[in-house]
Amino acid sequence: MKKIIKLKTDKLFTDITHEVSKFAKNWKNSGIVNVFSKHTTFCIWCGENEILHKADVRFFLDKIAPRWKNPEGDQQNIKYLHDLISLRDDVPVDERINGHSHIRSLFFNSSETIPVDNGKLILGQYKRVFGIELDPTRDREIICSFIKS
Repeated sequence: MKKIIKLKTDKLFTDITHEVSKFAKNWKNSGIVNVFSKHTTFCIWCGENEILHKADVRFFLDKIAPRWKNPEGDQQNIKYLHDLISLRDDVPVDERINGHSHIRSLFFNSSETIPVDNGKLILGQYKRVFGIELDPTRDREIICSFIKS
């Protein structure tokens, strides 16, 4: 009773409501769908699909955990200890510099649980299910599971 949704992300917000709804249609009884991200810098969020609200979220993330660029223009992010690759154990030298992405993930969940009734997601009028990409562009996998009530 699970489905893996594969996608390539290139922006902060990816609306995955349609894919999750298609999965929920398989279940003609009541229960819940759990939507889970396998990744540390790709989160699941239920929120409003309104452009100014999403801009506010982006501004908040940029303020709380900015991506730092040094004056030479490369993206070596020395503000975060996570990015000091040479000090970490068992990390390839070409590891992504993404400490800011890991800090940003503190504000989101790795999963969301959504009620289902007769094959339909029970969401509010404006609520949508999003994948939140904190370290683009990446190939991502989301696992949807149905639990019958």
